[in-house]
Amino acid sequence: MDRSDSAEATTRGALEQSERAGLALGLAIRGWLLAALMAFAVLGQQWPQGLVGGGFLLGFLLLGFLWRRMILRRQDRVWMRYAFQALEITAVGVAAVNMPLTTGGEVPQILVFRVYGIDVLFFLLAISALSLSPALVLWTGGCAVAALWGAWGTIVLGMERRLSWADMPASSSAEVYLALVLDPDFVATGSRVIESFLLIATALVIAAAVQRARRLLAQRVSAERARAEVTQIFGSFVPTEVATRLAEAGGRLPPEKRVASVLFVDIAGFTRFAEGAAPDQVVHALDAFFAMVEAEVAAHKGVVISLIGDAAMAAFNAPLDNPDHAADAIRAAEAIRAQSSAQEFGGERFSVRIGVATGSVAAGTVGGTGRRAYTLYGDTVNLAQRLEQANKAAGTAIMIDGATWEAAGSPGGYVPNGTMAVRGRRAEIAAYTRGPD
Repeated sequence: MDRSDSAEATTRGALEQSERAGLALGLAIRGWLLAALMAFAVLGQQWPQGLVGGGFLLGFLLLGFLWRRMILRRQDRVWMRYAFQALEITAVGVAAVNMPLTTGGEVPQILVFRVYGIDVLFFLLAISALSLSPALVLWTGGCAVAALWGAWGTIVLGMERRLSWADMPASSSAEVYLALVLDPDFVATGSRVIESFLLIATALVIAAAVQRARRLLAQRVSAERARAEVTQIFGSFVPTEVATRLAEAGGRLPPEKRVASVLFVDIAGFTRFAEGAAPDQVVHALDAFFAMVEAEVAAHKGVVISLIGDAAMAAFNAPLDNPDHAADAIRAAEAIRAQSSAQEFGGERFSVRIGVATGSVAAGTVGGTGRRAYTLYGDTVNLAQRLEQANKAAGTAIMIDGATWEAAGSPGGYVPNGTMAVRGRRAEIAAYTRGPD
């Protein structure tokens, strides 16, 4: 599975989880409402009409309970969601056709639309939004319209006489209007049309909102995945600019050759400290020290590339564009040196040796899909490490090469330290130093 397939699978899994959670929440809300309606039907209406209505609602309640249990146990299938919505809405239509409105006398069933309305259909449509599925919302809206017309049509077909808004005279008095509207044979076809339009329009609006919510969720999942990949490559302390660029690049930066400044920092005398300290003390001290290094490097628009034992390598102008990379690398080195002298790390104070070199480097992410790292290659990287090591013999804390000194605008406080030979280079390298060890 390549990266795009993996990302798609991750997003799809997050959406599926959200759909299940939403369906379960919707069924819970539905259950509480049905329980309240059932109590009202049994206690607040005439016998046996209330009992009939309560029994009907109890059936709905049990059906929802079983369906919610299947969802929570992941025993459901996608097609079942559509079937459940269709079944529930069909049951509402059947109840509208068959449930008696009174316990005695012949009351026209068409009055169910006038007395009770279709509010329950809008409620079921609203509940479907929690599924986070635009298709299910539209399906619910379609089923609601079908149930509305099915129930209304079934009732109307059984009537001998039918009156509608078309039977209203052009100029009518209040008495004529009331006589028509209150007539038992008044079926109000136009009202059903308006109700259908509102159901469809509501379904479309909810589906659009749900689709937008899905898109935002997918973007969030993608951003979190990209952030996780950034963390995997660079560690937990990543500048916002780097995280943004990596997210845009899909977590993998292509190989490139560019001029950058490379900083190596090493703890002086760490081996002696580690030999005499407990392992947990050593780890705690290193954690605190590297946290400081990462913070100072990031504050100067650099990125810590790797941690090796008690040493760290950082890059400036790779991968983050920084035209002042040489000056920022020097400022970061000075800040690290100052913080090392001022702070305690796990109860210890450390002296550091730092080397900074500027020149051409090859950079990019390497590794497979499971584990990747951003790496720098080239003579500049080797030179920075050699400069860091040369501090020991020179008795200094920071050593930079001539290219860094010139690119940074000949910063004050640095004195020439002669030249040094570097393996792989014909000419010797000018070095500048600052600070005693």
